[in-house]
Amino acid sequence: MRYAERRSMSLRGVLIVLVAVGVLAALGMYWNQHDIERVMRDGYGTTGKITSAEVVSTRFPFVFDGFWPRYVDENLSIGLQWIGKDGVQRERKGIAVSAAYAARITVGNQLKLLTVPIQAVDDDSSLPVIVEDIDDHLSHIRSTSRFMAAGAGICAVMLVLVIGWQAWSARRSGPGSAAIAAGSRRPFPFILGILAAVMLPFGGYMLVTSYFEQSTLKEILDHGDEATADITRAYGEVNKAGDAPSYLVTLAWTDKSGQQQSYGPTHISPAFWRQITRNGVQTVRQTRIRYLSGRPDARPLIVDDAAEAQYQNSFGVKGGAVFLVFGLILAAVTAFRYRARPSAA
Repeated sequence: MRYAERRSMSLRGVLIVLVAVGVLAALGMYWNQHDIERVMRDGYGTTGKITSAEVVSTRFPFVFDGFWPRYVDENLSIGLQWIGKDGVQRERKGIAVSAAYAARITVGNQLKLLTVPIQAVDDDSSLPVIVEDIDDHLSHIRSTSRFMAAGAGICAVMLVLVIGWQAWSARRSGPGSAAIAAGSRRPFPFILGILAAVMLPFGGYMLVTSYFEQSTLKEILDHGDEATADITRAYGEVNKAGDAPSYLVTLAWTDKSGQQQSYGPTHISPAFWRQITRNGVQTVRQTRIRYLSGRPDARPLIVDDAAEAQYQNSFGVKGGAVFLVFGLILAAVTAFRYRARPSAA
């Protein structure tokens, strides 16, 4: 078998695996969401004590609840202990918590052994649900499920293209054109081509979206309206135990036409977080913002945190440009190596 055919067969196998993994992961997230909603619907309310926590690696997103491995869709899982309706003490591990909730129950690498409200079902297959984390956790599950499904769809399209390319190549190298195909075929550098195909759209998307956000920010500064917004929620997210948290807020305000508007969550700087909290507890409930009338999708500017918004947009533009240039270089190298390689029979 020729080199190019071997590489294309290898690429096809990788894409098949990626499609299968994406589909299975999306289905797993769906059933996880279904189980959480069932426990919230059919379970009973009680309190549980946090007994342990375990950081989950993305390379092996499983924890062991006894001898049974359990998939965890977040970066931190905890163990809970509670007394069931039957009076039996129960304990389960591998309960995923959102990044926002992880920031509430950890201080650096230390876990707070808190007693928290939960919803539970007294059977051996259902995990208890932390009531305070239900919204954030379900939001993460839905977004991850959409990401997995989209990734599987992209890989499926690429798989169809590869299969089509292989079928077209096979027709070209039929009995009537074998000599021509043998004399003109060049092996294609698939790895470089795939990297270029990933870097180019990613860099372009990052550059374009950050540029438009930067333009929107300039328009807000020049022509935006000012209002006092309620900080309806302020919280931190920890993606890995021991790492510094990132901070977010949600905003609500009344625009000049009397309509209620809301936006968020949106990132804020650590400096602004320290302005509105004390010892991690929100103490400031309002802040000045500038916004664009008639543009509810436009991110409002927190006046006291304007430098953070400008930094994020500038970083996005520069980062997108770097990825785009790198993708163009990879595309040029791919084309050069394809043309420079000798034809292979």
